[in-house]
Amino acid sequence: MYKYMKLTNLIRINNGKSVSRLLFITALSSISLFSYAQHQQVRLTGSNVTLKTAFKQIEQQTKLFVDYNTQEVNDSRVLTKLPKNSNVKEVMEQLLEGSGCSITFSNGHIIINKQARTVSSTKNISGVVKDETGEPVIGANVVVKGTTNGTVTDMNGRYSLEVPEGGVLQISYIGYNTQEVKVGSGDVVNVSLREDSEALDEVVVIGYGTVKKSDLTGAVGSVQMKDVSQVGITSADRALQGQIAGVQVNARTGQPGESMMIRVRGSNSLAGGNEPLYVIDGMPVEKMNSDINPEDILSMEVLKDASSTAIYGSRGANGVVMITTKRGRTGDTVLEYNGYVGVSSLRKKLDLLGKDDYIAMVNEVSQNDGNGIAITPEQAALLPNNDWQDLAYQTALTHSHQVSVSGGTDKTKLYSSLNYMNQEGIIKGSDYNRFALRINGDQKLARNLSLNASIAYSYGTQNTANSNADGWGAIAYTAMVMAPIQEIRDADGKYTNFSGTPWGGTNPVGMAELYKNKTVNSRLLANMSLIYEIIDGLTFRVNAGAEVNAGSSDRYIPIGLSAGGKLDGDASKSKSNYYTIINENILTYDKRFNKNHALNLMGGVTFQTYQYNDLGGSGTGFLRDVYETNNLGVASTPGTPSSGYSDYRMASFLGRANYNLMERYLLTVTARYDGSSKFSKNHKFAFFPSAALAWRLSEENFMQDIDWLSNLKLRASIGQTGNQSISPYQTFARLGTSGPIFGDGKDIGFGLSSMANDDLKWETTTQTDIGVDFGFFSNRLNIGFDYYWKQTRDLLYNATLPPSSGYSSMLRNLGRIDNKGFEISINTINMKGKVNWTTNLNITSNRSIVKDLGSDVYGNKIQRIDAPIGGGNWFPLFVGKAPFQLYGYEIEGIYQTDEEARLNGEATKKAGDYRYKDTDGKAGITTGDKTIIANTQPKFTFGLTNIINWNNFELSFLLIGSVGGDIVNEFNKSITNIGGTWNIRKDVWENHWTPENPNAKYARASVATKDYLAFGDPSSVWVENGSYLRFKDIKLAYTLPSQWFAGSRKPNISVYLSGQNLITITSYSHYDPEASWTSSAVNGWDRGVYPSAKSFTLGLQVKF
Repeated sequence: MYKYMKLTNLIRINNGKSVSRLLFITALSSISLFSYAQHQQVRLTGSNVTLKTAFKQIEQQTKLFVDYNTQEVNDSRVLTKLPKNSNVKEVMEQLLEGSGCSITFSNGHIIINKQARTVSSTKNISGVVKDETGEPVIGANVVVKGTTNGTVTDMNGRYSLEVPEGGVLQISYIGYNTQEVKVGSGDVVNVSLREDSEALDEVVVIGYGTVKKSDLTGAVGSVQMKDVSQVGITSADRALQGQIAGVQVNARTGQPGESMMIRVRGSNSLAGGNEPLYVIDGMPVEKMNSDINPEDILSMEVLKDASSTAIYGSRGANGVVMITTKRGRTGDTVLEYNGYVGVSSLRKKLDLLGKDDYIAMVNEVSQNDGNGIAITPEQAALLPNNDWQDLAYQTALTHSHQVSVSGGTDKTKLYSSLNYMNQEGIIKGSDYNRFALRINGDQKLARNLSLNASIAYSYGTQNTANSNADGWGAIAYTAMVMAPIQEIRDADGKYTNFSGTPWGGTNPVGMAELYKNKTVNSRLLANMSLIYEIIDGLTFRVNAGAEVNAGSSDRYIPIGLSAGGKLDGDASKSKSNYYTIINENILTYDKRFNKNHALNLMGGVTFQTYQYNDLGGSGTGFLRDVYETNNLGVASTPGTPSSGYSDYRMASFLGRANYNLMERYLLTVTARYDGSSKFSKNHKFAFFPSAALAWRLSEENFMQDIDWLSNLKLRASIGQTGNQSISPYQTFARLGTSGPIFGDGKDIGFGLSSMANDDLKWETTTQTDIGVDFGFFSNRLNIGFDYYWKQTRDLLYNATLPPSSGYSSMLRNLGRIDNKGFEISINTINMKGKVNWTTNLNITSNRSIVKDLGSDVYGNKIQRIDAPIGGGNWFPLFVGKAPFQLYGYEIEGIYQTDEEARLNGEATKKAGDYRYKDTDGKAGITTGDKTIIANTQPKFTFGLTNIINWNNFELSFLLIGSVGGDIVNEFNKSITNIGGTWNIRKDVWENHWTPENPNAKYARASVATKDYLAFGDPSSVWVENGSYLRFKDIKLAYTLPSQWFAGSRKPNISVYLSGQNLITITSYSHYDPEASWTSSAVNGWDRGVYPSAKSFTLGLQVKF
């Protein structure tokens, strides 16, 4: 049995010698505990960490209590740099450096006391803080060492501070090494901050959170807008071009206001869409239109592998583009103006036949066909010589102006901007205007409660005439093929109508001036988040957002202007509305367990609803043009009115766990359970998991002696994502309307228009990624490599049904497409100091292949599907081949004699006609001789960016390119046809077959050879090499020296001159190797779309 005694009784019992021993043992134990307390190891982590949070981490890792007076210690101060890993005493001293405080360890407590200050004489010190490039550092902390006396630098990097005689200034800023400067006899102290390589561990935005780049396990590419600004970029998607490996960005068309085509690691789907998901400030949106103002964007991240995209489940298969807009920062209010003016023109003018050569061609064709001379010299003298390209294209003006205000305090931060942009098109009659407003606000409501809100509104108008169409009838097409001898206007002064003439077609000049085709779109994005810190490390966020779109379209073709064979006026009008509402509820737990373990857990529930409706009407036959689209009721032949409505909903459960062991071994596990009303009850929900591992090999102890290797990380991930980009109600049997079978009554009947499909489900993409990241020579050379393999199963496709079903097709799941490829990213700091030069190179190679096309209704494996794209089955799908390759006849030469043609089984052919390849071995050329004649997939694409800074100058340029891959130039069916009435390229005329030119490239001049559609299908004369190298952007900027301006708050003014698309090196004969048809499935198909322009831009940026 134990007995407990008071210490006083123990002292009475023992003699003095015993008491002395007791006191000695107590003192020795205290010294041991005190020593142990000071030497416990501490590791602080996180971004934007406050002093209070740092104290809490120390208490958790050491079990010591940090005691202080909040009146003496500003614990809300955000640390610009975390102390290096060390014992608790050294870490505390680093945290409190410059605060005038001291620390004492006592009985499990760390006590912070304010040191007494001595009174000394002071003087005013001023100066400028710049970085290594000479740029002013805005918001740098300037503090008198050992005190709380400090300030921050203004927009020009300037500061002014009262400093004691002999005092020491400490200058610090996030991402830079802290500088200490002792004040001498002078009054001016200028400081140059150097980058801190350890602090430049940037934070990357991922789905529902952020992560340090060093802790990233997935494949994510990032673009900082400050690195791609000042080149006159009119849309946000344009800023991604050539910047990230694995991300292909191409101009579908040069029409102002049109969006770019973005593909992340190839195309996965046949009918389910291939556009990535866009997330703006955490809110998913359906499209990234040109209405998003690029000047408002801070950064863009592209999530590429399944580890990164699985958190978005059924919408992540095509990649995710995360857009983060600018927000207010603590400090002085900043007023900024960004403006530019630019001129654009046709980048390349085609060398077509003029009047004399064209007449010579027409006469040669007529004589070869036994008809004599078609145009006599006397007739030729009366004909015009029109250059339709000069008549249809123009030099266009673009200007943009933006004013923004930002700033804030510790509690309230605000960013607001107002933008107006006007862009004329290089085709007459085309333009785009955009008005954009944005307000981003952050409010700290309480110590552990914050509110973030964003609202953005845009209003855009687009006039296209018929410029944004493709193929026959488009202005770009008709301006090329119209004969130079055709009159612009008739005898009455009206634009000539070519309908019914040998030339046919529309008048491109009349179309540009009179064709009215106006689209108006307005968009409102609103998002609000309430963030509540329940306990340290545990945060709950509730987000509510809405996107509202309203659009209208007005199209009117005046009387007498031929378009689609209509000459008596044609009008159509439509309106549409779309909105989505989203609610997200996210719980995040971020905890570090001593220095070796860090855990981040995230879970949430989201709900989203969509609704769309439209209304339209049309009419043909007007007595006057005065009404245009304002009174469709006066049309002699009114069209059938149309309207539509659709909606769908989503509910999702999501979660992610990030585990960090010893800053070396990283694990990420993600899961999302998505439900969508688009699918039947059998497949309404689907599960999308992923897992990723990373090993920071460079952090191992056995790697520390390798000085030249600063980073080495191995990564591997696998996971599944989905695609649900189909219209609602596809699983239902739907009713359609139809008119009477007999007579001309207006009674409308209903009937089934589609079959039900209860088994329709999501496309599922399984992706495996293996990557490695290298950093050499203190990260002056960084190399990233990724190899990926994507398998997309259950492809959504409108499969043909047998006639016995009563339906032509049904959307169903069939087959599989694989995408395999590699990505290389190289970043170098070539020079650092007075001259700073950085280079970024990215290379991408992707191969798509059709692995399976499912089975027919009889269970037989399908080996080929004829895709209804183009004028016929030009782009069928074959198992074992790349999707959507051009299928047609291969030209292997030109017949030199009539006898040679007859021996090949083509009795109707003559000397000078094309010789098609007999691929089936049968006599003559039949449809069985068709073969794959073009593959539009390039071998690889690349982007190269260089930025050079010297003094106040900055020179930057971006090169993009594509190697390999074909372009299907449908223009060639017209522009190489020396047998019709259309104009042709001059090089075709100069290199066509005659008995005197037997080794020619092109066939003879004859109507009989007018087989641009050989047997109704394309031939290899359409196919050209699609390789190109383009100087996409080049910019020279100059920042005016601050000493040019008087006053305490001096402006920061930059002027720049930039050029876009100035030089393109390619063998492609047509306007633009980059542009392709607007099909989401087929790339590299040039059908005469609006060509890209070359432009020069002069810009001004002013900050106050």
